[in-house]
Amino acid sequence: MNSISDDGGHQDLSDDSEVDFQERLPNVYSVVVPQIRSICTTATVRRRIHVLEWLPKYQFNYILPDIIAGITVTLTAIPQSIAYGILANLQPQDGIYSNLVGCFMYFLFGSVKDVTVAPTSIMAIMIQKIVTTLGPGAALLTLLAGGVTFLFGIFNLGILVRFISMPVITGFTTAACLTIGSAQLRSLFGISSKGKSSDFIDAWENVIQHIGETRLWDALLGFSSIAFLVILRLTKDCGQGQWKTFFKYLALLRNAMVVIIGGLLAYGFSLGGSQPFILTGHVEAGLPPFHVPPLSVTNNGTYYGFSDMISVMGTSIITIPLVSTLEIISIGKAFSKDKTVDATQEMLALGICNMAVAFFSPLPVAGSFTRTAINNSSGVKTSLGCAITSALLLLSLAVLADAFYYIPKATLASVVISAMIFMVDYRGIAEVWRVKKLDMIPFLATVLACILLGLDYGILCGIAINCCILLYLISVPKIDLHLSLVEEIRILLVRPTTDLTFSSAEQLRDLVVQSVVKDFDTTVELVVLDGSRVNFVDTTAVKNVASLENDLSSRQVGLVLWRWHRSAAGGLVRLRDGLRVLLSSAESLEGAVQQWKASAEGYLKETNE
Repeated sequence: MNSISDDGGHQDLSDDSEVDFQERLPNVYSVVVPQIRSICTTATVRRRIHVLEWLPKYQFNYILPDIIAGITVTLTAIPQSIAYGILANLQPQDGIYSNLVGCFMYFLFGSVKDVTVAPTSIMAIMIQKIVTTLGPGAALLTLLAGGVTFLFGIFNLGILVRFISMPVITGFTTAACLTIGSAQLRSLFGISSKGKSSDFIDAWENVIQHIGETRLWDALLGFSSIAFLVILRLTKDCGQGQWKTFFKYLALLRNAMVVIIGGLLAYGFSLGGSQPFILTGHVEAGLPPFHVPPLSVTNNGTYYGFSDMISVMGTSIITIPLVSTLEIISIGKAFSKDKTVDATQEMLALGICNMAVAFFSPLPVAGSFTRTAINNSSGVKTSLGCAITSALLLLSLAVLADAFYYIPKATLASVVISAMIFMVDYRGIAEVWRVKKLDMIPFLATVLACILLGLDYGILCGIAINCCILLYLISVPKIDLHLSLVEEIRILLVRPTTDLTFSSAEQLRDLVVQSVVKDFDTTVELVVLDGSRVNFVDTTAVKNVASLENDLSSRQVGLVLWRWHRSAAGGLVRLRDGLRVLLSSAESLEGAVQQWKASAEGYLKETNE
């Protein structure tokens, strides 16, 4: 008989524990009211409208570093914003509008001084198809994405980002770089025809089919610009002393330099009555126009109601917030050094930024690694740098709009492609291979899915495959088996190393029964299931433990549940009160075996009487 007497040291797990739990339930009023009061405080308002937190502490000596950083970031932001606006199938000025509004809103709500919020290549490529289908109606996607991100912050759902592992992030970034770089090939070669889309395969198919239409001057300008940008990027750490500082700032200004050179060349040719380059074209000057995101739209003769627009947007409503949240939190952590990043505040700030941007441009914003790095290296002291960048972008729309007309598209393509070359995490890919080759599966799956299905579906596929691997590892936990002789009794000590859930319960039961019946030459008299590392069991696991007791009892093998935690053991008792006698909290294995032996001898004595 496999039982343990009541004096065997097991814990009291009666049904009264449920009554005790109910008595310990806190009064709803006493919990909710303090929570509401804690939200409606001056400290909370200052923490959430973050400019109120740091602006009163602003020091005069911060002004010059913030101005320098704002000017430096602007010189990079102008060409990149124009390029990403075109990449998203929008007007060039839409990229500047997004950058301008996003920077200003982050100045008010952002909590990391170095972070610059702006349109990024990934955001541009993710919204590209929606812009092609819905036109201006794509602003609704930016509004909804901002709302979802804001809700992430309200409900503290930053935990969702934890399900996106480093191999999936690396795979997504790699695929995004390949897709974005491929989408720029048409402009780089000066090919006028447009493909079906700017996805990786369609972009290459379009270039191959129309390679004969390559414009020599555009191609020469584009490839020479890439070489120029790459060389400057590689020389940023060259030299010593003043020369090191010179090369550093030369590298920081490389995007502005190549755009200015390309624009001057195009303007010089126009003065001579010729134009060998495809130009950006008219950029609207003045303040960003205010537009309420439409709930219905007619584009290219097709009417889309609200439900139709939601259908077109599909998974982008979720994937854009996920990707943008991931970007801003990871960038914030990278540049905050030893300071803690308030992930909730960053999600709230990003959500507000995109909701505000939606009223001026359809292009969503996210944390920009390139511009954040420039902001940091320029010595920015506070988020005032973002406000200065926003003001300078507005000034550039008023003063330089006519000059933007002469920027060659090949030059903008070279800016994007050169950024993608250095955005691929080559070291991260090598680390995935060296550390755990199993992680190459979600990495490669994410890359292939993003290339074949698109970035939004691709990252979801990568997350799903990664979760499947995680579930498999959970469902096949490591279980240590040890056969020994204690108190002249042959026992099988079974020690699960993790919690027991529905996915692993059946495997535990089958492994124990198989070991008792087949795997050992000697007859096992007692199975001791050590639950010291089991903190959680679900209903399926509890039922399988109960079934295991029946399986072993039918084979005249005893069962002891040794060192089970109260929370896990309580589930067993609530399922079947008779399982209480199997529990033992003896300090040693010998003590647990002695208790079982005494209980078995007592049962035999009672039976004989």
